[in-house]
Amino acid sequence: MPVVISGTDNFVLNVDTLGTAAPGEFNYDGKVFYATPQSTERGVVPGAQFFRLNSSLLGTNVNTAQSVLGVGVTLSASTVYAFEAFYGLSKTAGTTSHTVGLGFGGTATINNIGYWGFSDTESTFAYAGTAGNLGGFYIQTASNTASSLASTSATLARTLRITGTVSVNVGGTFIPQYTCSAAPGGAYTTAVGSYFLIYPIGASGANTSVGTWA
Repeated sequence: MPVVISGTDNFVLNVDTLGTAAPGEFNYDGKVFYATPQSTERGVVPGAQFFRLNSSLLGTNVNTAQSVLGVGVTLSASTVYAFEAFYGLSKTAGTTSHTVGLGFGGTATINNIGYWGFSDTESTFAYAGTAGNLGGFYIQTASNTASSLASTSATLARTLRITGTVSVNVGGTFIPQYTCSAAPGGAYTTAVGSYFLIYPIGASGANTSVGTWA
C-alpha cells in the first residue's frame, strides 16, 4: 500500500552514510538526495534551485560586470554543483565595438569550475545561421571570460547556452554575470525566459562518482 501524507505532515529523511545500493532505495547523505531504480545503479536526484525571468531585465551601458538575471543563489560549503543556463541578451542602440564575457560574482569561494558554452550573435533572436557568428567555448574560471563575438551593430541579439559544474569551498552567494569589453553605447536587456538552474551532486575534494562507475 502507498503511504499517503497530507495536511502539514512532511516526509523527512535522516542524514545517513551511504551503504550498498539496493533497488528501490531513496537516500540522503546531508548534501544530495539519491535514488536506486534497479540493481546497484544509484543516481543523483536533482534538488534544483531554479530562477527564470518572467519579464525582461534592462542592464546598464557600462563595461563592468552586471547580473544576468538580477539575482544570485546561495550555495553551501564543501559541495559540488551541476548547473545549466540559457541567456538571451539584446540591444537596440550603440555602435561601440565590444564583446560580451561571462563569469560569476558573489561571496562563495570555489575550488574549481568548468563549463561548456555555445553562443550566437545575430541581429535578432530569430534563426539566421550566419556563417562565422556561432561559437563554442570551455571555461575553467569564475572570472569574466570573453564568450561572444565583437560587434559594432546597434541592433544586436546574443544567445548563450552554458552547462557545467562548480566545486564550492566556502559557501555564499553565486551570481551569474556578463561583462561588455567596452560600454556599447546602449544597454543590453536580458530576455524573458532566460534562466539558471543549479543542484548539488556531491561533496567537494574528490572525483564525484555516483552509480556503478569502476
